[in-house]
Amino acid sequence: MSILLKLFHVLTAIWFITGVVGRNLVLAQARKASDLPVVVSHMKLVGLFDNLMVIPGSLSVLALGLLTAWAEGAPILGLLQGAHSNWLFISLLLFFSIVALVPLIFLPRGKRFEIAMREALTQNRITSHLEAALNDRVVEAAHLYELVIITIIVILMVTKPF
Repeated sequence: MSILLKLFHVLTAIWFITGVVGRNLVLAQARKASDLPVVVSHMKLVGLFDNLMVIPGSLSVLALGLLTAWAEGAPILGLLQGAHSNWLFISLLLFFSIVALVPLIFLPRGKRFEIAMREALTQNRITSHLEAALNDRVVEAAHLYELVIITIIVILMVTKPF
């Protein structure tokens, strides 16, 4: 049972990471676009990546990871459980730091983006507000942080260094 859970956890992690990378690549192209219909098309694709891969993938990878750890008897809370292995606990903390980006950055900045997009659609051109929302440095930094943390978690999962 734990082997199957681990397999599904890894496959789900691949699905999730593919969604994050795909979304970021399309978002980078949307930032470079000079034509509103191209921006609109790219942002619809960004939404698909988020809704079909990133959001369900993140929830699935967490659930399957916890189920796998439970099935293997791994100490999820590491030192807090008196265990010597802490990579899983650190991975969870790192994962939840990514989850915190959703209410702190992605949702509020996403609302600003939606307002800017509606304004641009009304004017049928890329407005300065839309350009600013597309090039929001806070969102870019959050996406970079997300990629770095996911990479660290994968390294921890594979190497189990501590």
